[in-house]
Amino acid sequence: MVLTKNKIQIEKCIVSFSHNKYDSRKLADNLSITKAKSEIAAGRNGVSHLILRSKDDEIDRLKFLFLIHGIPVMCYALGNLLCSSLKEIVVVGSTQVQCVLELFLNTVDTFGKKIQFVREDDQNLNLLHTLNLGRNKLSIEDNELILFQPGDLPFLYDLEKVLGFKGNKSHNIILWLNSRQNMFPEFNEKPGSEFVKRNYHYRILNDHGDDLHELKEPNLYPINFERMDPLIIDYLHSSRKDGQIINAGIKIALKNPVRFFKALPYLVDHAFTFRSHVQKIFPEDKYQFGMSRRNFHKSISNLLNIPITTNLHDDPSFVSDVDALEDWEDFESLTHFASNQGEEGGLEKIHPFGKELMKFREKDMPFLRKKIPMYKNFPSYLNHIYRTLEMDYEPFDSGGNYVSPNANLLEVEQAYHWYKQKCKLMNSKLDEAPQ
Repeated sequence: MVLTKNKIQIEKCIVSFSHNKYDSRKLADNLSITKAKSEIAAGRNGVSHLILRSKDDEIDRLKFLFLIHGIPVMCYALGNLLCSSLKEIVVVGSTQVQCVLELFLNTVDTFGKKIQFVREDDQNLNLLHTLNLGRNKLSIEDNELILFQPGDLPFLYDLEKVLGFKGNKSHNIILWLNSRQNMFPEFNEKPGSEFVKRNYHYRILNDHGDDLHELKEPNLYPINFERMDPLIIDYLHSSRKDGQIINAGIKIALKNPVRFFKALPYLVDHAFTFRSHVQKIFPEDKYQFGMSRRNFHKSISNLLNIPITTNLHDDPSFVSDVDALEDWEDFESLTHFASNQGEEGGLEKIHPFGKELMKFREKDMPFLRKKIPMYKNFPSYLNHIYRTLEMDYEPFDSGGNYVSPNANLLEVEQAYHWYKQKCKLMNSKLDEAPQ
């Protein structure tokens, strides 16, 4: 394995507002309903009625266009990037995404960043092709990491710890793993403190034998494109949600048996020790995949022939993506709660780009409601989706008011206070930053 010496600071980003389409609405809905029912039957912590696109939709069900507090999800994600130290951003998305993007940048400004748009290929919507579309817009050096992230992370605005991570220097991919224990250290004693509900299929033993973490797959990827086989990225991403990430490495290693033999000692150690270690800490624990952190680093790095590392972060916004209706509700409830706090609340209190987002809502959303079919009557559109996915309630009343039974859960208040504190800290950092 060749050692690497990258620039630490990441300056360029590819953000994807693109997603695959299923052949029919019926198929997409059946998949969403079946998944949710299986999670309910299994008593899962997180239940997800997935937001899926289909080829025969009259209105493109693109989750990045969904409105949170009357503002597209994609605008929150763009605001996060505009708040950061990034210098170049490539946006991949649909014609409707382009329309929103242009209006948004005209209203809030680019903050001196170079921003390019490339239209998704409707005939080829897989991740690898999307990455290549974005990559082709950038001039990339062989010692340079590029941040890739999907555009469904509306409150992930603390990006500097990723962009300036010291581990960027010596690794060609960094997996920012979502640790339940780090993000919500009191979830056992205070269940309401876990304000993001997810199912954690992975387990990892940290450097100490009793430091076991429940993990959710990463949602963003610092990557050295010039030093990696593009297929690795595709394998890693496509297998990440099924507890099959080791299979991604094995698929590639089988093409080069030498790699497999280099990784074999770590895989053998894992096979003979890991499960017994887990059982000592979590008796009868059920998980799809697990490994000691050391064995994971060593085995995957050797299998893929590139230096890989992980970081077990403590930031809930990294796991708070918008894949499902339940996720959308989390954010709609959060912003609804914030707006009802009088002078103490409002979007600007929980998101550092809040004032600009509200300016965009007031100035441009009236036009977009005429331009984009989803926005003509968004409450009615959402209610229809809830009915077709067999939800037992609708989030809006006949007057378009948000009336979800989940709007005032304890978790919503917990999220509000957490983001309010986070936003205050972020704003102080931005104020101190050199102009």
